[in-house]
Amino acid sequence: KEPRQVRKNPDQVAASLGAGAALLFLRFATTMAVFCIGHLLSQNGAFVGEGDAVMSIWARLIFFLLAQASANEFIALIMLQIARKVLGESRPFGAEMTLEERRSHDPTIPWPPKELLTNDLKAFCDRRGQPFFLNHVPAKRRMKDAFMRFGMTTGSVLAVVCTSRWMDKRTLSSLGLTLDAPFFVDMVIGLFVGVFIVGCMFFGELSAGWIHFLRFFEVFDRSERFATCIFWDVVFHLNVAVNEELPVRGWMLTNLAQSFGSLGLAPITAFICAMVAQSTFFVMMHLQSPGGTQVQSMVNIFVGGIAGGLNVLFTGGRLGFVLGWHFGWNISMGNIFGLSTSGIPISGTVVSVVPHPERARFHGGVFGPEGGVVAPFAYALGILLLWLIYGLPDGSALLAVR
Repeated sequence: KEPRQVRKNPDQVAASLGAGAALLFLRFATTMAVFCIGHLLSQNGAFVGEGDAVMSIWARLIFFLLAQASANEFIALIMLQIARKVLGESRPFGAEMTLEERRSHDPTIPWPPKELLTNDLKAFCDRRGQPFFLNHVPAKRRMKDAFMRFGMTTGSVLAVVCTSRWMDKRTLSSLGLTLDAPFFVDMVIGLFVGVFIVGCMFFGELSAGWIHFLRFFEVFDRSERFATCIFWDVVFHLNVAVNEELPVRGWMLTNLAQSFGSLGLAPITAFICAMVAQSTFFVMMHLQSPGGTQVQSMVNIFVGGIAGGLNVLFTGGRLGFVLGWHFGWNISMGNIFGLSTSGIPISGTVVSVVPHPERARFHGGVFGPEGGVVAPFAYALGILLLWLIYGLPDGSALLAVR
């Protein structure tokens, strides 16, 4: 017997389409208003002090944050509609994310398999909630995440380009996005360093008994293919790296260092102040992640922001290494070693593990190793490798960042 078709009320469909179109138009109008006002202010010389060549850093910073936020939301919403169409979903065009699309974990996925657990871990299976912390979703959901993250990356690049050209009088290459041969060499080196230090964390936690190995090549929705799951996670994390590093370690770090330097601070002091500021902002970016408000998570993310700033400094102001490190760190943590990456859900992993429910303060719980006790040592190891590869930066490196 075929399932009964539910006929939609034409008035309800029209109302949903109208609401979706109105939402998209509102997002578009907000984005256009922010960018137009910013362009007009830059052309009229507003907020430019006597003897200054560019606008006040506060005016530029406010515009940049507003431009990035509005563009990210609008373009991400557009990309969500495209992902839904590709998947064949019949939702009203322009509709916001549903509750299901916002969830960081799909509770209908049966995991972990009890037959692979030790006796002491089996005792936790009947506990309510997520006793083993990890967030899992199907690849279809990760595809939507990847499309939306691409939209956010596009918004971030647009905000950086417009702020740099209109207000900073800078090029993208001056922010470290040189896209030359040394840039891509740095990216490859950073990729291997990121994977290596995450691997060290993984084997440390495994040997300490904080996580338990289950099996290789696990797909959490058995109806999906492993290659498909990994593909969408790779696309997602590539966009995460660009979406976070270009605005934070590119635009923000560079312009704040220049601004602090204009106050009469020594170059190294100005750069340290800029690193502290961008690391604080980096922490704020992760507060909405599952477990992101825990003190240990915030401290570790702050240290990670400092490490990212040093990546730029040691490589002469280029963003290649930090982009490679960020991508290698994220993709290996979540999809090679099966750990939680700032609470980001995964759909498949090369190595499947289960964190011990009573060792959360060590392995970081739902936030993952970035909220655990090993992360600071991993960052320190990464900086040590950075020093061994590139050597200590000199004064020219500080000038390159500024």
